[in-house]
Amino acid sequence: MTEKKPSSLANDPESVSYKKPPQYFFEWQKDEGIPIHETFYMEDLGKAELAPWDRFGGNGCFVNLTDSFLMGSFVLEIPPGKSLKKIHHMFEGTVYVVSGRGETVIEQKGCDPQTIEWQERSLFAPPLNTTYQHRNLDPDQPARLLVVNNAPLVLSLYHDEDFVFGNDHAFTKRYKGEETFFDGVPEYLGSRLSRVNYIQDLSEYELYNWELRGKGARTAFMSVSDNTIAAHVSSFEVGTYKKAHRHGAGAHVVMLDGEGYSLLWKDGEPRKRVEWHAGTMFAPPEWAWHQHFNTGDKPARYLAIRNNNPEHPVRMGLPGFRHIVDGKTQFGETQIEFDQEDPVIYAEYAAELAKKGVKIRQEMPGKTQN
Repeated sequence: MTEKKPSSLANDPESVSYKKPPQYFFEWQKDEGIPIHETFYMEDLGKAELAPWDRFGGNGCFVNLTDSFLMGSFVLEIPPGKSLKKIHHMFEGTVYVVSGRGETVIEQKGCDPQTIEWQERSLFAPPLNTTYQHRNLDPDQPARLLVVNNAPLVLSLYHDEDFVFGNDHAFTKRYKGEETFFDGVPEYLGSRLSRVNYIQDLSEYELYNWELRGKGARTAFMSVSDNTIAAHVSSFEVGTYKKAHRHGAGAHVVMLDGEGYSLLWKDGEPRKRVEWHAGTMFAPPEWAWHQHFNTGDKPARYLAIRNNNPEHPVRMGLPGFRHIVDGKTQFGETQIEFDQEDPVIYAEYAAELAKKGVKIRQEMPGKTQN
């Protein structure tokens, strides 16, 4: 038997350093040949720079917001009266219609095709790995779609784009071609959560009181297309703001109506301010406090698309709100009550409203408003 000689590195393991490669998803992005917007927030999704994207057959771009290692997003634009290519893939994608009107045809082997008609502010999700095609029904104006997805996780998990885009498995436990699948009628499950696979207009979607988040706060949670990605819509009244809270990474916040600003910060760091209006998108960093302020003269409403659907929970990273017990997780507090916040926050908000001539309806923390 040949004696095995000891490695020359046995006593000096640091003599050769290992260089960690980039996450596969980000290398794949570069090869797609479209703009990659690495940004803290996107001020207006309707103005994002695009370029021809061969994979989809239209124009597109990636939007990599903060901590986009689990959830990502891309924007697609369909020319007037045209269609994108048929496509299917092994990652989930929730579609929000930024502008335009059109339809998406969903196909799965063994099922009749189904057609979803959409307009500005519609929300839907092609079921996992179904073949779909987006079509613009307006002969004069382009249509623009935002797709929030878990491609960063899925592509990096398999690091094989041929498998992710070439697998033809039909996930019949999720979708069997049911005629009512995209009828837009919510099935209420409890605790502000409904199962709904298509919403024609998020501005009209019914919300439920949730004073835990602040004065006049209203929210509805949506389980869409049996995905692990979920969505929720929240609103808050004129002259009010919401309590600061925090959770794990990946929630893409898209402003639907109103104007205002949000503060984002981590413990011990300065607060950053994001000004927003309809069409703005941002993602709070992992475990960063974020707090939303309405400075306009009408209620503000926003959409959040995120991982960890309450109906199909998959815990990845830090906990979400539904893992909370008495306002805490093992990582610490998840919400700052109004009477515990920095007094500067209320003072700055009051000053902001005064400049705009909007009456404040938010009680000063620690005091009762007459």
